[in-house]
Amino acid sequence: MNTFTRTLFFLSAIAPAVVLSAAAQVYKHGGSTQAYGWIAGGALACMFPFLVIWAAAAQTEVLAFSAKKVESQDWLLVVFVVSYFIPLVSNLQDLEVLALIAVVAAVLLATLDAIPCHPMLHVFRYRFYKVEGANGIVYTLISRRQLLSAAEIKSVRQLSTQLLLEG
Repeated sequence: MNTFTRTLFFLSAIAPAVVLSAAAQVYKHGGSTQAYGWIAGGALACMFPFLVIWAAAAQTEVLAFSAKKVESQDWLLVVFVVSYFIPLVSNLQDLEVLALIAVVAAVLLATLDAIPCHPMLHVFRYRFYKVEGANGIVYTLISRRQLLSAAEIKSVRQLSTQLLLEG
């Protein structure tokens, strides 16, 4: 996953905070074209991870995979979900400031090799796991099913050097 795609992935993980903030503004101050635009844009950004997964499923090859260890990483979702309420608690009045903060944060986070446990994917029953391959390399695995043991992982699609999609 290149840096641009990773930046969009991080932005899409932060997008629900923008939707919540815009919806709060609509609730407090009534509807405006700007607020509805932010809600629509945030909703579209929330769809991005699904586009990445669908494109990966269509364009990447299935690879045999052997895992030594698997560990759920869904607990990391708590950080993102809590961050969605920060704009509401801080009473942020200007959505452009929130959007600027989100873009700067996404660009900075995209320079890391880490990939967030995306809350929108979790809503649609995708799970995130830390998986150690037989070669000793640790990956983040996205799966549609709950994994209880490493033996359950038979094939994957490689999205980046450290991100796998269960095949």
